[in-house]
Amino acid sequence: MSTTELFLEPEEVEEFIRETKVHPQWFYGYEGRELGICPFVTFYIYHPREEYMSVARRFIAIWEQFQQLMDEPFKKVFKSRTQVWLRPHDKRFPTDLIAEAEYHDKDEFKNFYLLGTDMDSPDESPRWSYSGFVTSNPGQRYSTLKLIFRYKWYIDGHQRLWKDFVRDCVASLQPEHCYTGYEVGTGGLSVMGAYESDVLERICADHFYGMDVDHPSKMGYQYHDPFHEGFVNPSDLGAGLRPPTWCFMLSPFWQRKLGKDEQQIRAELRDPRIRITSIPYATNKQNPEGANGLWIELGELDLYPVDKGIPDLLVKANRLIRPIRCDELNLTTLDPWDGDPNPRFDYESSLRWMRRFDEDSDWPSADVRRPPAQPADAAALVRLRALPGEPCPRTGWWGSPAVTTGAVFARQGEPMPGPQSTAIGDVIWMYRGTQAP
Repeated sequence: MSTTELFLEPEEVEEFIRETKVHPQWFYGYEGRELGICPFVTFYIYHPREEYMSVARRFIAIWEQFQQLMDEPFKKVFKSRTQVWLRPHDKRFPTDLIAEAEYHDKDEFKNFYLLGTDMDSPDESPRWSYSGFVTSNPGQRYSTLKLIFRYKWYIDGHQRLWKDFVRDCVASLQPEHCYTGYEVGTGGLSVMGAYESDVLERICADHFYGMDVDHPSKMGYQYHDPFHEGFVNPSDLGAGLRPPTWCFMLSPFWQRKLGKDEQQIRAELRDPRIRITSIPYATNKQNPEGANGLWIELGELDLYPVDKGIPDLLVKANRLIRPIRCDELNLTTLDPWDGDPNPRFDYESSLRWMRRFDEDSDWPSADVRRPPAQPADAAALVRLRALPGEPCPRTGWWGSPAVTTGAVFARQGEPMPGPQSTAIGDVIWMYRGTQAP
């Protein structure tokens, strides 16, 4: 890519945003380096050096489970020892991944990588990808595991399967950070193509409140090692949480930093659209009280286009984590330079974006900023109907003229509640929107 010319012309930006609203993982860019917004989950695991192989084994188990979910196989895999990309059936790719991890474990300066993508090039956004990194220096870095999954597969009836899989991964890995939502897909090592993805992230940030920025190789530093006691780099995730955009982990470590227990957190996030699952965490130096981690699901997967207003669920969650939020997190992979015509995050815009859910925020601009939008055409919502026992067509509040006790909240895919009829007449549920009446 030329750094003296625009990556996307205004009409190309308009097309990309329009198409992405309809179908995420709509790709644009140079051949072999096409980019798109993709759903992902990333785990950041803090562990002592002696747990290196334990973490590697768990990563390998998830590698095998993840491929059982995929509806398209990997086209490229990464050989950690020689750091080259190969075809999956290349004889040079190790068949014994445990032995490969053990090879790296013998050298304290070696890191273990386990990577795969369903694209021909690791430099383009994938539909499916696995990016595992087990650090040899846990005093300085998190071990990280990032999974990108196919949007169409997810919405074609696999929501529950995916959510159960992710919760199982959380229970196994016990991460200090975990985020899932949408990002500009950056599989592989996130090195080649980083400039283009940085540019696209900054462009999309103006159009989607629900887009996250996740660069494990850049953000995954922390300092729990005694040589750095008292110092935390404010540009890394060791300093705090990112603003959640869908599901996130509030680990025992960050609960202590927040100064709130599970009961207080549940009370602050009480909302029928929010699910909180307690996950047992090991008792150790990071969790001396043996507290549970809290896996928090904020409604359904959504990009939250800016033109639909500020998402109240994300405002609520970010109000909770604001005291431990990493406002100065570095959002770019490569440093900016003079004369670059393409938009990219800088220090000022990064601060504003990290604070975009605050009540006093002006992101993306004072002119665009407004309260959560109410449906302009109420009749259009009434046309969305469902009968008791039918799968709920859309998450939100539903009412019926035959039910006088008020609206009910239902989640997409779950059976609509009864009764079939009342003294007034047959129950026909009508969609009222996402805001409580």
